[in-house]
Amino acid sequence: MTETLPTLLVIRHGETQWNVAGRLQGSRDTPLTVNGMRQAQAVAVRLSETVTSLKDAAFWVSPLGRARQTASILADLWSRPFEHFVEEPLLAERCYGVWEGRLHGEIERDLPDQYNAHATEPWDYSMPGGESRTALTGRLRAWLRTLDPKRPHIAITHSGCLRALRGIYTEALPVDILAYREPQTSAFFLNGGSECMLSVPAATLRAFGCDGEGRTVWI
Repeated sequence: MTETLPTLLVIRHGETQWNVAGRLQGSRDTPLTVNGMRQAQAVAVRLSETVTSLKDAAFWVSPLGRARQTASILADLWSRPFEHFVEEPLLAERCYGVWEGRLHGEIERDLPDQYNAHATEPWDYSMPGGESRTALTGRLRAWLRTLDPKRPHIAITHSGCLRALRGIYTEALPVDILAYREPQTSAFFLNGGSECMLSVPAATLRAFGCDGEGRTVWI
């Protein structure tokens, strides 16, 4: 599939209240923190020239509020109408079902059978009401097949989707994808079977007074 993949710039949403608390969000939502808003501003400045260089780019955003809030900040700082960001349900974060809203330790303590099953089958296990990593990757592949390969695309999405997309583009091994981590102020430029992380310089982070590290639970 690598030969038909379009150029893609993937941006993770800013820090949220549940990111700070360490709670799984999935299909549920909490708003950006002040730090998350500052992160989005720093990312907008970092990527301004890159976005300008991507002529005739299509803009996409997950339907979840934290991604849309991030996209709104990016749109303002890039002087683009927010309506340019097309809401795409397939870019929503992995659904964690009954695990959503819980801390990692709470799941391990209160739902040990489910927790252990997921640890044993990290790609194919679906918690009750949730979605497996394999299913998440499948719907993102389905989304990629709808894109015009002749145009660049910019997507604001979530950590789980970002890691799955990186894996699709680089054909990484499952064990390597499980080890992926990235700051909340990083974006990934995916093209031609390769990836490049676009990090926000420390000076830019200091200018916006934000913490660039991601606080996520990757179960």
